[in-house]
Amino acid sequence: MNSEYISDKILRLTTFNLNLLTVFCLIYSTRSITDVSDILGVTPPSVSQSLQKLRIHFKDPLFIRHGNSISPTIFSDDLYTQVHKLIEQMSDSVNHIEKTNRREELVIYSPFSNVIHDLPALLDKIKKDKLPYKIKYIETNIYLPDADELLNLRKVDVIFSAAPIINSSLKCIKCNETEFVLVCRMSNPYIKEAITSEQLEEFDFVGYINSDSYVKYIQKTSQQNIGNRHFVFETNSLMAQLSVISKTNCLGFISRKAFIEMGEFFNFRKIEPLFPVPKLDIYMTYRKDMEESQGFQMFLQTILNTNIL
Repeated sequence: MNSEYISDKILRLTTFNLNLLTVFCLIYSTRSITDVSDILGVTPPSVSQSLQKLRIHFKDPLFIRHGNSISPTIFSDDLYTQVHKLIEQMSDSVNHIEKTNRREELVIYSPFSNVIHDLPALLDKIKKDKLPYKIKYIETNIYLPDADELLNLRKVDVIFSAAPIINSSLKCIKCNETEFVLVCRMSNPYIKEAITSEQLEEFDFVGYINSDSYVKYIQKTSQQNIGNRHFVFETNSLMAQLSVISKTNCLGFISRKAFIEMGEFFNFRKIEPLFPVPKLDIYMTYRKDMEESQGFQMFLQTILNTNIL
């Protein structure tokens, strides 16, 4: 280890408990072991032990008992003059750091892109409700077997997934349901407003690649209702999916929110499927110990009460 820039004075302090100086200042100010024990919420013998450690370190009695009170020694007067200002400066510095770093980074993972449509509304709610968070959103092709490990190792705070994540240390709740619509570009030669599963086979499709095992299950079982589709392009990028549909005669299923927010921009029109289209549940999973934070409780209620996600 390179210790070239480590201060010798700081190294010497590693052998001394700085909390003892806080105890010393309290004793000096109150002139009472009992009062200090009440302030700190500890027993009087515990305060006396701290005082004894200081006496040994400084080789001075520090305080002399006179009946029911104690008086500081000359050395103690001098020590207090030097120490209490330093401790107050340290307290001011620590409090300043706390005040200027109130926002915690809340890391959100999701293996599907429809969550991004709700993030602007979530940020507005965070600002409006003055929640102590900034959001770091990562759209990732995580596999559900790894999700509990990511959460328990604190690499991520919240995961949105299509299937519940079961783990004794985690809390998993259903927070929303996603509907899908079938879209094509305005100039697509298919001019009818509705379509059957048999007619779908006449068109090329754009597919969305997703690593969520439950999404894969939905995609596979949906073939029973939708039938076989001819995929000419598959991607895990929502923007690539929308772009290809907007510039070709391909069809594709996208979330209803994506259609509402981006349909006009990409010049999409909706085709009504004459067959059932599966919906997708969205589950939110986080560590149970996060509920101990008042800020996270407010964040959680913001999501659940406003149906943002």
